[in-house]
Amino acid sequence: MGMERRKSPRLSLRLGVVDLTSERSAGASGAFSTTNVSAGGILFNVPNSDAPPKGSEFWFELVVPPGEGYSACGGSIKGSGRVLRTAPLPDNVSCVAVEFSRPLAMEF
Repeated sequence: MGMERRKSPRLSLRLGVVDLTSERSAGASGAFSTTNVSAGGILFNVPNSDAPPKGSEFWFELVVPPGEGYSACGGSIKGSGRVLRTAPLPDNVSCVAVEFSRPLAMEF
């Protein structure tokens, strides 16, 4: 088994990804969702055609639904990050690991 490289604990949160915008693309939106979130980054799944390449910088927006375990009211989280790695999954989907490049902006 390999050495654990995570700097922060992961929270298993499924938040909708409503926008992915990079310097190379106008922005993708669709039925993307996070797999987990930590203080330093996120892991999310996207269709293979929308997966940003390793090392690319991009901006994103996540939807936080109202409800127990999330927030009393709905909101959004906006941020930017750098792709650390991508991995293909079944059903033409890729898993994307992202390290945040600045503190997140939260609107509730």
